[in-house]
Amino acid sequence: MKYTDDELARRLYGLAAERMQAAGRQMPCSEAVFSVLTAAAPDAVSYRAMETLNNPDFLEAAYLLLLGRPVDAPSLDAWKAQFSQPEQEFRTAVLKTIITSAEYQKHRIPLTGCPLMLAEDEPQQNLLISSQALPERLVKMYQHMPRPLQKLAKKIAGKE
Repeated sequence: MKYTDDELARRLYGLAAERMQAAGRQMPCSEAVFSVLTAAAPDAVSYRAMETLNNPDFLEAAYLLLLGRPVDAPSLDAWKAQFSQPEQEFRTAVLKTIITSAEYQKHRIPLTGCPLMLAEDEPQQNLLISSQALPERLVKMYQHMPRPLQKLAKKIAGKE
């Protein structure tokens, strides 16, 4: 039999969920989030991979992929009241909260393919939310360039 990566991830999830249930435990994430996590690149997070998730799963995936940890209980309780918001509004709030956090600034994993306006006040972060992931070393070099050189780098990269 031939499987796609997503089908294989979902079957693995099913097996793991059965074993966890037999042991009296639950899986730490939903099947949809597990599928997104297994397809994720190690050095960047693709918004496009998460865009089909519902709001609770999007929150869970964003925390796991961008912060490297599950949503803590106080944060989850705060976000639950916003689960019924329109997807774009909810996702923008979640991603803005994450990328402006001190915790994210330590990891700075690039978010790629994101159509949402997240960092209009902070031009240095726009590079991290571009349509292409760049190595962290290049991001740091860009951030330390004088403004005219940043503009030139954007022009050369076809971003301006």
